[in-house]
This record gives sequence, C-alpha cells and structure tokens, in this order.
Amino acid sequence: MKRRSFVANLHRNARYCIYTEPFWAIFGTAALYYATLYMESVGLSTVAIGAIVSANLYVAFMFQLVAGAVTDRMGRRRATFWFDVTSWVIPMFVWAFSNNFWMFLLGYLLNASSKIVNVSFWLLATEDSPERDRPRIFAAIKVVIMFAGLLVPIVGFFMDRYGTVPTLRVLFFVGGLAMLLHNCLRHWYTVETQAGVEAMERHAGTRMLRSVLDSGKLLWAAGRHTALRRLIFMYMLSFVAFQLNIFLAVYLTKRLEYSAVVVGTVPAVGAVTALFSYAVVMPWAAGRVSEGAMARWSLVTSCAGWLLFLALGPGNLTLLFICTVLTSAGPFLVESYRDAIVVGCVHPDERATFFAAVQTFTAVVSIPTGYLAAVIFESRPLLLFGAIAALYAVAAICTFGRHMSYQADVRLIAQRGRPDTVATS
Repeated sequence: MKRRSFVANLHRNARYCIYTEPFWAIFGTAALYYATLYMESVGLSTVAIGAIVSANLYVAFMFQLVAGAVTDRMGRRRATFWFDVTSWVIPMFVWAFSNNFWMFLLGYLLNASSKIVNVSFWLLATEDSPERDRPRIFAAIKVVIMFAGLLVPIVGFFMDRYGTVPTLRVLFFVGGLAMLLHNCLRHWYTVETQAGVEAMERHAGTRMLRSVLDSGKLLWAAGRHTALRRLIFMYMLSFVAFQLNIFLAVYLTKRLEYSAVVVGTVPAVGAVTALFSYAVVMPWAAGRVSEGAMARWSLVTSCAGWLLFLALGPGNLTLLFICTVLTSAGPFLVESYRDAIVVGCVHPDERATFFAAVQTFTAVVSIPTGYLAAVIFESRPLLLFGAIAALYAVAAICTFGRHMSYQADVRLIAQRGRPDTVATS
C-alpha cells in the first residue's frame, strides 16, 4: 500500500476520525502543554495545581469504571459525541474564564469524562478496520495531534507580546468553538461499528452494575494469562510515566529560564519527530519487526531520553533538542503499538470491556500522580524526571519473556456451557 493512499483506503470511520482530528489537535495540544503554566500565572500554587490534577484523576477513575458499559450500551459513535462535549467543549469555555482554584477544578472534573471517549473513540476509529491497519490508524491520529505542536511556538510568540494569561484565555475560548465543530463533523460522517451495533443489542437489557462487575471479572481473567498480565502492567507503567510529566513547561520556563518561544518549540520538534516516526519508522518496521518488539524498543528510547534530560542545563539548546526527539519518538511509538495490541489481543465480544478494564486499572493507579508529581517537583524537580525514566525502564522489562503471544480468537471468559472457548495462559 502506498503511503500517500493509506488514509484514502481506510474504512470511512478511520478516515473521518483522522480528517477531523486537527480541529481538536490545534488547540488541545497547546492547551494541555500550557495548562499548568496558565494556572500558575493566575496565582495557583504548585500544590493546588497538583490537587486539581489528582481530583481529575479520581473522578476519571469513576468514569473509567463505567466506560466499557456505557460504550456498549450507547454505541461507539453516540458515546463519543456526547462525552466529547462534556469532557472538552464545555471545559474549554470554563477554562477560558477561569481565575481561581474552583473554576479550574470544575473544568478538570468535567474533563474527567474523557475516559469514556478514550474507549469509544478508539473503537470507533479502528474496530471495523483490519488488524494490520490498526497500529498506523492509532499512529495517524497521534501524528495529527503532535503535528499541531508546530503551531505552539506561535502561542509562545503571542504570550511574549500580549502576556501569558490574555493569550491563553483566547486560546481556550477559540479552542472550545473548534472542538464543537470537530465533534459535529465527526459525528456526521462516521457510522456505528458492526461490533458496536451487536454490543448495543446484547447489552440493551443489562444493568450498569452487572457490566462493571463483568469488567472486573474480565480483568481478573486477563491477569491470570501471562502475556496479558505483562501487557497490562506495561500499559499502566507507561501511562503513569506520561501522566507524571505535567511540569515540563514550568521547569523549562521558571527553573532553567528558557524563553517562551524556545519552550514553545518543544512540542513543534516533537511533532516533526512524530511525523518522521509515522512516515519512515513505522513503514520500515511493518513486516520486519513485531508490534511487541517495537513497543519494547520504544520504551527503551523513552527511558534514554529522560535520562539525558537529567543532564540538561540553562542555554543547552542542543541537548534540549536531543531530549525532545527521544522523549517524543519513544512515547509516540509506545502508544501507537501498545494501544493497537490491547485492542486486538482479545475476542471482539470482549474488546470494549477489556479495553475499559485495562484503563480502569491504570486510572486507579494514576489517581495520586498529579499531587505526587507536584510534591516531588516542589522539593526536587530532577527527581520527578528521574522517576519518569525509571517507569519507562520497568515497562520495557515487562515486554521481555517467553510467553508473549495473544489468542485474539478465543475468549478470556468462557461462554455458558463452553469451557473450550477460554484462552490458555
């Protein structure tokens, strides 16, 4: 398949999820990158920021518990639409006018419902596509998000000229409008997946509590499977490592005294790196290197990037560039291959529930990370970035071993009266 025709030849859901993603990415990337700097600039303390992030993660866990059940009952397409409104469109408008702890907290609590979208959206985008296409679908959407980082230096330029707070207020307000348009266009052009239609019929009369219990039961069954157990821990550790990195812009700006323009180039360099990974590295790896091996070496790359970051000092633009390349390429490839493996490693009937269950387990572990990151950063900033490197290293270790195969054609939980349908460990 030629690279230029890759997107055009995809299933329509994948195509339009990719085509419409820039409306979110252009503003969402800059908003997430500057969020902590924005809160600090209006007077919030580091600990208050950490408390808001941890509160977001706690409520996100509550949404994560029902994410699989909601996605199966509402359908992938409808769940994505409504919870994108509550998790991004409304919070962007709230943040645009936030000037105290409580308003920022409100926006973050609403944003926690994005945990449902994290399940429904990725299934909507990939579920009807062949397994061979899924890693590059994940990657294509992530490339769009990271490529939007090329515009972040523009935000830095306006911050230097007009001030941090006025610039970011405009960014959040216009971003809310763009995300509303993005959500409406995607909903119009996509269709419900085949597995989603079947799931809605199958779960129409199922109580929510039963669905949540089924999610826990499925996760327990996966934990007894050697390969899936390692996959779950790798997913959790790499996610937590990414989650801890919330003070990068603050550290570069306040501690190392890089200018706003230089700090704004960090996501731009990351975007170019992601594009190179998508256009060159992933096509080269296809058919040569397994998805598991690519995830493993991507984790090693991430670890190496953060270890080098520990040596970064003021004015060292060369080392900052190298660290940015490694800490952008590594996580980008990790997420692309890791998420594709998780979506494709179990029976289609268990896919939404398993994907949600893995994210639920991860959400539980992640609850204290915002506050923990703030406390560590307040005392010893480099210790925080060292912890990120260590988490990526342990995640890489989880990918080694003899038992690393998955049986996606059989179930983790046996059908009634059919014990032969269960995957072996």
